[in-house]
Amino acid sequence: MALSEERKKEILETVKHLRVTDIRDGLDWMGHHHFGTVSPEIRPLWRTKSAGFALTMRHIPTQEVVPTMTPDEYTSYAYEYWYDKVFENDLPEVIDDTTFMVVDTCNTPTPAVGSMDSMIWAALGAKGMLTNGGTRDSDENLESKHLPIWSRWIVQPMYQGRVEWGGHSMPVEIGGQIINPGDLIVADGDGAIVVPEKLIDGVLKYAIQESEGDKVARGALFDVLGIARNESTKSVFDVEPHPFAPTAEKLAKLLRRD
Repeated sequence: MALSEERKKEILETVKHLRVTDIRDGLDWMGHHHFGTVSPEIRPLWRTKSAGFALTMRHIPTQEVVPTMTPDEYTSYAYEYWYDKVFENDLPEVIDDTTFMVVDTCNTPTPAVGSMDSMIWAALGAKGMLTNGGTRDSDENLESKHLPIWSRWIVQPMYQGRVEWGGHSMPVEIGGQIINPGDLIVADGDGAIVVPEKLIDGVLKYAIQESEGDKVARGALFDVLGIARNESTKSVFDVEPHPFAPTAEKLAKLLRRD
């Protein structure tokens, strides 16, 4: 059963207080040690954080050969034929403010995202995008930072003559992980991770447990190191204390200060 829009927003409100590493821990606690982590070669264009629910799509390597023509004829070919016919899609109708764009380019070094389409997606509400392909116009994207992007490559080409539109809302493979429409995507400076819809509640329960335990230890160690406590040391969730949260006494013993 698909999640309601209200429930999606509740989940994203929770996730904004968690790191990718916390989600990784939650998956481990649910017994999914070898599932979820997208290949570390897929990296953020800049260090940022975002989360959303997967809108999957596929770009298929084309078998078409670009015919010989004049440059002016090529302009019409690229925009009237390739973009209006070969790459025509209805993405604007299915993007909302919980969407995380997930683009499988079949591992071709082509632009899964550029400055123009990323601005359109952001204007429609998309939270971020993840691809096993490339980012184009990266300098412009870095300057405006309008849409968080996790990609395998930075590339130069346009779509025409290289890939065709292969549809959306199907299972895709990104960085060694199968991603289905509606899966939760969480991404930050440590990369991206995917949580199947059926596991979200359990994963979040234990991600919160480990995050809250880490905050206790982090705060105590900040004190030892003379670092001012900050948001990363403050409890966020009203949950039972971590059953193995380190006490000041345990840390003192570990640091041989008892």
